[in-house]
Amino acid sequence: MQNLIADIEKTVKINGGDLDKIITRFHEKSFGKNAAIPSFKKISHHFKFIESGLVRVYFIDNQAREITIQIGIENAWIADLHSFLTQTPSQYHIDVLEPTTILQIHRSDLKKLFVAVPVAESFFRLKIQRAYISLQDRTLHQMNKSAEERYLEFRDKYGHIEARVPQYMIASYLNISPEHLSKVRNKLAAN
Repeated sequence: MQNLIADIEKTVKINGGDLDKIITRFHEKSFGKNAAIPSFKKISHHFKFIESGLVRVYFIDNQAREITIQIGIENAWIADLHSFLTQTPSQYHIDVLEPTTILQIHRSDLKKLFVAVPVAESFFRLKIQRAYISLQDRTLHQMNKSAEERYLEFRDKYGHIEARVPQYMIASYLNISPEHLSKVRNKLAAN
């Protein structure tokens, strides 16, 4: 729980009693490498925090290609916000790439926390706002930047996990083919 506590404390000003009320609502789930976290065609009822490990969130497009939308590492939040907010089935799959511990909070517990601990609402509002900003930035970068620029930004932001994730998943995240990513990496290595 230490990573979750640190994330809450760096995001909002909170007293010890309110922090305890929040963290007691989270439940731990552990997954082994290559496990799938049930999500596809299920309604998302939880916000999930990655305490440790590595996961990939993706969907399968009309040509049966896997499109990676998030590579989640320690201290990251994963949630299908659309499914969570609309209570409709998720279109996303979540695969575990390394042994992973998730701390999750149920939607009904979250609603109770919003009433009992107002700072919890501020915390989750900020998390949702940041997720929206991140999604918007990523969409703009996909449309306006070259594959090389996208890879360099990925490396700057996530370089510490590049060796932990297969190249084809990184390529999928960058919206390029694995072959194109290999060419970009070779070009950069030659310079």
